[in-house]
Parts: sequence; structure tokens; C-alpha cells
Amino acid sequence: MIPISCIIVNYNKERFLKQAIISVVNQTMPVAEIIVADDGSTDGSRELITSLAHDYSQIKSIFREKNLGVAANRDLAIRAAKGELITSLDGDDWYTPQKIEKEFLALQGNFEAIAYSDVQLISHHDQPIAYWDNSGLVHLDIKQRLRLLIHGFGSPLRDMLIPKHLYIKAGGMQHGRNLYEDWDLQIRLAAYPYHWKHSGIVGINYRKTDSGLSKTNSLLRHFQAQYQVLMSNQELLKEHISEPELWLAIVKLILKTTRSTLGIRSKVKRLHFC
Repeated sequence: MIPISCIIVNYNKERFLKQAIISVVNQTMPVAEIIVADDGSTDGSRELITSLAHDYSQIKSIFREKNLGVAANRDLAIRAAKGELITSLDGDDWYTPQKIEKEFLALQGNFEAIAYSDVQLISHHDQPIAYWDNSGLVHLDIKQRLRLLIHGFGSPLRDMLIPKHLYIKAGGMQHGRNLYEDWDLQIRLAAYPYHWKHSGIVGINYRKTDSGLSKTNSLLRHFQAQYQVLMSNQELLKEHISEPELWLAIVKLILKTTRSTLGIRSKVKRLHFC
């Protein structure tokens, strides 16, 4: 059996972390290595990780002495993983029981492919909010995949099962990019002529919380992060889709940010005159 490593990244998510870890421990297909990389937590996460590592031999802990940021923390943990196939999980999300098994079976023995699942968006009270059906991606070629990704300004794809050598080949997570770092990686992965395989199930429960980098209130910060992703991948995107389409995506991003900004200002004005 080809070894699989799951990397769980955590920063002050003690409240949810046990659920995340146990969801990997209890997979219907065993995960050979579960690396829990804690990025300098101060909330008791480390004691929980140590306790669970004592109970389950497949759990390995990495404790950062200082906070590196989610991208660097995840990247370094993935590079330290021993599995030939890797997947990841945030410390406040969790897998459905068959996530690993169904993705592994979807590969059909082709370990030069990428497997992924649908995603269920969950509230911090564990109530379903939205469902992301990602099945259509399997029918797309490189150009179509990249178009889908760059015009979406983010991606509902999460925690794919990928060959570690492809992760390294694609450059991994970019250190210091702590917003849209997963989108950035997916764009680079989408440019390779690998088949993408759908598991046929919801594999990830993605928790929407009131904290975390993705919940920053700064529209400008989101715009800057998205723009930086597009610009850092501009040569790749020009090669596969075209320069005009890249700039079209940037214009759409500017318009989206402008509309959001105007919408917020309009609400503020209405409140002011009430």
C-alpha cells in the first residue's frame, strides 16, 4: 500500500483541534502518518497534541518556536512528510470518514494524478451553510482548469490528495503568503498535465468561523493578496490561456472589490441617516 501522510496545521484552535485529528485517525482507510504542525499556539493546543500523540502512534507533532504563518508552517511540514501521497487539513475543519479511501480509490492506481472531494461549508455551531460540488473539474483540460480558477478569485477545492513529488515540483506553498496561499498552489498544480480525479463524496467539512485570516475585514488586503497571486503566476497563465484573459481577470477583480467597497459605504450611509 502506498503510504499517505496527512498534515494538520494549527494555530490556537484547541477548541476544534481534537475533532480534526480524530477525523483523520478514524478514516476507513488508515493514514500512515498524521503530522500535526502547531505554529506557536498559546491556548493549550500543544498539550492536546502531545496527549493524542501518546494515544495514537501515527501522530507526529511539530512545535514551532515562533509563529511562521500558515503557508510556511504547512509547507515545511509537508516537506518533512514521509508519505508518497499527501493531503492536509486545517485545525478547525474535519474529514468525513471515507475521505481518504474514496480519493485513493478514485486514483485507480494512477499515482501521477490528483484526487479531491466535494466540500461542505459548516458554521461554527456545526450547522451546514453551503455545499460545493466540484465534480465538473474532472472534465476540464489545463486551459479550462486555469480559467475556472482565475475567474473565481479563490477556490472551493480543499485538502486534495496529491503526489508529494508534484507538490515539490510545483514549488509548494509560498512562505509569507498567508491569504489565498492554497489558491496560488492550485493554479500552479492545474498547469501540469495530470489527471484530476473526483471522489464522488463530500470529503471535507470546512468550518466558517469569526476568526482566521480569511475573515479579515480589509477588502484591500484581500484584493492585494489575490492580485499578488495572479501576478506571481502571470507567466504560467500567459502561456496557457493568454495575456488578455489574465488582464480581464484582474479587471474583474478590481470591479469586484469596488462593488464590495461601495456596498459597505452605502450601508454605512444608510445607518448614519436612520
